Amino acid sequence: MVFERGEIVYLRHFQHSAVSGLFPLRAVQHDDQGVLLWGQAGGRHFYTVMTDGRMMRQTPLPEWVDGPKRLIDAEAGHSVLSWHPTGADYSIRFFFSPAGDFLNWYANLEVPAVPWRSAELAGLDTVDWDLDVWIEPDRSWRWKDEEEFAERLRLPDYYWVDDEQRVRQAGLEVIKLVEAGDFPFDGTWTGFRPDPDWGPIVSTTPLPGWDAPRRP
Repeated sequence: MVFERGEIVYLRHFQHSAVSGLFPLRAVQHDDQGVLLWGQAGGRHFYTVMTDGRMMRQTPLPEWVDGPKRLIDAEAGHSVLSWHPTGADYSIRFFFSPAGDFLNWYANLEVPAVPWRSAELAGLDTVDWDLDVWIEPDRSWRWKDEEEFAERLRLPDYYWVDDEQRVRQAGLEVIKLVEAGDFPFDGTWTGFRPDPDWGPIVSTTPLPGWDAPRRP
């Protein structure tokens, strides 16, 4: 299956079998090379918190994994172009200001994304590995969330990441592209403009089927 340009695709981040983040985005292109998605500033996204409102960083990992949660929504303060190369252990986010100016790149290290479609909605599923790489427009870079990543690795019975080397290798692959100025860090898409008819996705309730089992 192939996403159609402009259709809404639910990018779903999983932790074990549970959805932890839900991002309704527009399909820009989808081919053998990968999936490109767009989210407009002012759109809504969803993520889980504990029933008392605590976020993941405020909660011990065993309690976070085993405890009940609820889904809340938030408004996106910036626009994003999200590139998911086929079979890659990462996606690359292009962040833009609400006015459309390119801000920076962000490499999200993750399980290769799997596209799918049901009668209710279209989706792109991955497992977020937490460790990321932040990249400035001048291609200087830094690791992000190293401390949290190392702390969670010490609790293998609860953590959804079981191969630290694979995660770090994915980051090093991205860094190699960054330092060489190779695609997608060669200026491609930094001047992207969405279809003016799209607009932000502002629903505060996800479509039915958002919590379907992850497509492996």
